[in-house]
Amino acid sequence: MVEVYPVRKMKLISLHRDLKGLFLLISAGFRRQFSNGAYKIIFVLALFVLVPFSVDAASLYFSPSSNSPAVGSTFTVSIFAGSSDQAMNAASGVVSFQWDKMEVVSLSKTGSVFSLWAEEPSFSNSAGTVSFEGIVLNPGFTGPSGKILTITFRAKREGQANLSFSSGSVLANDGSGTNILSDLRMTVLTLTNQQEIQTTAGEIRNTLGITSSTHGDQTKWYVNNTPEFSWELPPGTLEARTLIGKSSMSVPTVSYTPAISKKKVDELPDGIYYFSLQVRTAAGWSDVSRYRVNVDTIPPKPFSITFPHGNKGFEPQPIILFNTTDGESGISHYNISIGDNDKLERVAPVALNNQYVLPSQYPGTYTLSVTAVDNAGNTRSASSEFTIEGIDAPTITYYPDKIESGDIVKIRGMTYPNADISIYIREGDKIIGEEYTKSNALGDFVLVVSKRLDFGTYTFTARVTDDKGAKSNETSPLTIEVSSKFISGLIDNVLNYLSALILALLVLGGIALVGVRLWFKIPNTIRRMRREAQEAEKISERAFHVLRKDIKTHIERLKAVKRKLTVEEVVFLEQFEKDLGEAEDIVTKEIQDISNS
Repeated sequence: MVEVYPVRKMKLISLHRDLKGLFLLISAGFRRQFSNGAYKIIFVLALFVLVPFSVDAASLYFSPSSNSPAVGSTFTVSIFAGSSDQAMNAASGVVSFQWDKMEVVSLSKTGSVFSLWAEEPSFSNSAGTVSFEGIVLNPGFTGPSGKILTITFRAKREGQANLSFSSGSVLANDGSGTNILSDLRMTVLTLTNQQEIQTTAGEIRNTLGITSSTHGDQTKWYVNNTPEFSWELPPGTLEARTLIGKSSMSVPTVSYTPAISKKKVDELPDGIYYFSLQVRTAAGWSDVSRYRVNVDTIPPKPFSITFPHGNKGFEPQPIILFNTTDGESGISHYNISIGDNDKLERVAPVALNNQYVLPSQYPGTYTLSVTAVDNAGNTRSASSEFTIEGIDAPTITYYPDKIESGDIVKIRGMTYPNADISIYIREGDKIIGEEYTKSNALGDFVLVVSKRLDFGTYTFTARVTDDKGAKSNETSPLTIEVSSKFISGLIDNVLNYLSALILALLVLGGIALVGVRLWFKIPNTIRRMRREAQEAEKISERAFHVLRKDIKTHIERLKAVKRKLTVEEVVFLEQFEKDLGEAEDIVTKEIQDISNS
């Protein structure tokens, strides 16, 4: 099953249609300039050029189909298109390679059957890809081996590495851009230890078993420039000769008698060296044994980080360019870190002007550090600041600020259309939940919090990511108070009971207050009433005494009258005196009763 990129295909079809339109435009011009017959001849020729052909199969493949380059060497692999039965007018593809074992050095279009390039060939050592997309003008290309592109690689590490197509397409020259690709092939590379190749060629042999405690792997590079070597002397060894130099064919000349079995070399300049050893026994001198050491003490060359689109903007994944070289061992990889993140990202070496896309960042100002590491472990670093600007944060239009535990929390807001909204729920400074939703075409959004909020106080913030990937800062925290249903019900009941109790206490308190007041007021009232009763008694006695005196005076005056009193007058005076006495007795008794109570 061949995977085809629709965008690439449409781009190629569009270019084909543009060329067709150009032919039609030219033919229209000829029609105005030439006779009708001449125009017909030209038009027929144009149709012949653009007439669709029958559809058949095509393939994309590599040449050579296998290879065994040595580690550290460069080698080339070409991409070919085969379409023997059907003319093709366009092809595209993405080549995948193992970046940890090999790297792209350059791309060459020399000898390509493509006459136009929809996109210039490009590669990424960090992603392990090579991309191409080209066009063959009419009548197209027909044949088993149409060269498209040549890739120059450098072998980095021994082992088997596959070179394959992760996607591809071959479009027929039929006016419709029919994809006729049916076969994507791969090639297998065996990256070989250089020492093994030299040994096979008879240049390096280690029959005496030379080893090194400081440079244990002859294919690796080391910062240590004072290598130490050791070996086992054969029985009966009389003499030993050694030498260290840059030639793998030198003969040892420094003699040691008696023979030595180890050697430490003074500081060596950077480079590749070969330690040579010979021993002499009674049978004569042995063959020369050699051991390779690779020394690199110098860091990679200084470099800088550049931002082709500027170091400030809304794009959350800025593109950066960086590159350096190393004089001896070569660049192994780059470590990339952003801010205080101690987790370094390891990426493959990149070629000049090959871009690297940073991981997505939130709005803020960051310090980017790139450390180049060569194959010996030497490092060189560069740093630069960049700023991610934030778009406008969402506007929260509704949320419940007080709920009971277990209640649904619904949050509404407004932001950019078709954007992603993230809600962060915190208890104190700790994020306990993250919720996500998407705004509609008008920018409105609704989110129902899936996490159950127990009794306590919570805050939440929101941020938005628009359809281009730009992010906002978080909104200011908004607070939600969550009360317990049991506690709130208990409080309600307690308040109800307390209300009745308080009312009862108030009534009893009022009664008690009145009682206390009466308790202290009644004795005073009684004493006052007794005093007043005694005064009333005295006053009534004086009043009746005066009244009797006046009546007595009046009676004596009547009796002094020279006429005789009538029977009625006598009866009245007697009855009046009697009633007055009774009234005096009654008033006196009542006053005395009040006074004694």
